[in-house]
Amino acid sequence: MKNFFFLIFFLLLSKVLSKSSKRKTKKKTKDLFIRFIESKKIENSILISEFQNYHYECLPGLTKYFIDLGYNVDIILINGRKESMEKFEPKNKIRIFEFRNFKEINKYLKRFRKRLKDYKYIFLETFELKHSSFYKKIGYFNYNNSLFLIHHLDTLEQYTLNNSISKNRFFSISDYGIVTYLNPNYFGNFNLKHKKNDKISFFMTSTNKRNYVNIINAVKELNNKLKDFEINIVGITKKFNLNSIPKNLRKYFKFHGPVKYQKMYEIINNVDFIIINLFPNSKFDNLFRTFRATGNTQLSYGFYKPVLIEENFSSIYKFTNKTAIIFKGNNLTSAMLKAIELSYDDYENMNLNIQNLKNSIYARSLNNLKISLDSISN
Repeated sequence: MKNFFFLIFFLLLSKVLSKSSKRKTKKKTKDLFIRFIESKKIENSILISEFQNYHYECLPGLTKYFIDLGYNVDIILINGRKESMEKFEPKNKIRIFEFRNFKEINKYLKRFRKRLKDYKYIFLETFELKHSSFYKKIGYFNYNNSLFLIHHLDTLEQYTLNNSISKNRFFSISDYGIVTYLNPNYFGNFNLKHKKNDKISFFMTSTNKRNYVNIINAVKELNNKLKDFEINIVGITKKFNLNSIPKNLRKYFKFHGPVKYQKMYEIINNVDFIIINLFPNSKFDNLFRTFRATGNTQLSYGFYKPVLIEENFSSIYKFTNKTAIIFKGNNLTSAMLKAIELSYDDYENMNLNIQNLKNSIYARSLNNLKISLDSISN
């Protein structure tokens, strides 16, 4: 009987503790966005916000531009994504706030919109046409000091024709002359590696709308030439994975899958070249020389890695034979072979030229941002 009462007591106690734990968890998650709402105003500060699950590779670079112009920076992002800022310096100039989902923002909408008034500028890191009603709802179109980074320039006209937001408040990481050029290519403080490895390694990303036939064909030809190399792939798609590679070629591919940003940066920091998987015979790829930009070029600038790029895309991203191995058509094999056989000195010269390219892009972007901010303030 004594054991029976002890068992009942134990079950009741466990239930109480479980409810208490759930209440604490609920309170903790509820307070996530409240931390931003109730945060103290800091003078001369700007707000960078990212409401999507992507484009966090832009966040460190954008933050650096504002800090280098003398501002303090507050950042709102999705819970779990602040690791993208792990290597950022100086940390004493930034505050990072998180939210769980749009419902949480809607719950505190009035207080959120009021909080926006405390900032000198509001910067939306990802503007997408399909989410424009949300941006309007949360108040980002109500202030003349709000700025937008648009990644799909082919949607800009469709939006601005029906709204009062002028083009001079939009920025793009690509230099098409449509809106202000602002290319974020700082990813944090890393011990950058410039030397060519004994076994040449490449980096590329895997996404759903790209074609990987040229990559596999190039590897097949290089295998026949008995060349040793490795391709590191980040991302995931059903079309391109280890199962889609012929068994005799799998030794050349290292699929990392979807990884966190710091892991991706570590992988890139240790490779020798970045493959830009864009080809002129693809209608989708051609958008990346007219309206859109590939983030792999930002990674090249930031980590000083030469790229392999098709000639129709090279000038758009400011690459020349001094900073890239440029090939024609589908002839990726020749580019990879040249990369594998490139001498140590030639590689180091190419590396140095990319550093100079990155510095010029940085200086131009910083000046563009300053001019834009001054025009809004006046």
